[in-house]
Amino acid sequence: MYKTLAPDCIGHRVGLEESAPLAEKYGFKGIWFNIEREARIPVEKTKEILNKHHLKAAGFGLPVEYRKDEETFRKDMEKLEEYAAYARDCGMHRCITWIIPASDELTYEENFNLHRERLGEAARILKKYGISLGLEFLGPPKLREGKKYEFIHTLDQMLDLCRAIGTGNMGILMDVWHWDMAGQTFEDFAKFPDESWVVCAHIMDAPAGIPREEQVDVIRALPGSTGILRIDEFFEGLKNMGYTGPVLAEPFVEELGKMKFEEAVAAVSEAVNKIWPKEA
Repeated sequence: MYKTLAPDCIGHRVGLEESAPLAEKYGFKGIWFNIEREARIPVEKTKEILNKHHLKAAGFGLPVEYRKDEETFRKDMEKLEEYAAYARDCGMHRCITWIIPASDELTYEENFNLHRERLGEAARILKKYGISLGLEFLGPPKLREGKKYEFIHTLDQMLDLCRAIGTGNMGILMDVWHWDMAGQTFEDFAKFPDESWVVCAHIMDAPAGIPREEQVDVIRALPGSTGILRIDEFFEGLKNMGYTGPVLAEPFVEELGKMKFEEAVAAVSEAVNKIWPKEA
């Protein structure tokens, strides 16, 4: 596994030319792409920047809004093949998205079928370009509170969706916040057939002094800063399965966005280094 910088996840929507030098300077081995922004740079220029700073193109978020109406979904799908080709040519083989864990309109079965159909369509396009699609389950109970119908919010449920899609390039985005909040354990890593089923990993911490059932997803902390999340156990699970992919911090700390970009990168690097497992 390798440390990856994701500028957007630390409050800075900056491009590759600005972020790559700082990623290298502060010890990151990969960089996460905002594909809609970075695809404006020619492939050869992108590869030149990555090579210069000894960085891997770690992956990108799915640029398709599949959660809303059919028209929005179709419009975004028109561009997916172009983005997938760009990603492949830059050396990316990982794409991720997250699943809303509840609905007021759709029953579990209806929501499952919608996700199976739409994400399956996206996954088939990505597969043509050698790209895996990782799905993130959102664990905190607060996200399902007050909703009429619950939806996928555990690892088992998400694995069921991946198998139902059945394209052969499906997997999971493992996020320590959601893994912990869903009550998953080290033993759950054994549910993956092999390490390719983990497409990406996110790390962060949770605020102290807040009961689990009251934790709010967008209020987090730098990795290892509070010790609330079981990050050592999470890393042990990744190591045990032989995970070789990107690990990126997604702390959602407002103060990071108010810092100069380099200061934010330095702060995140320091936090990640403190909790990074030995021999990883």
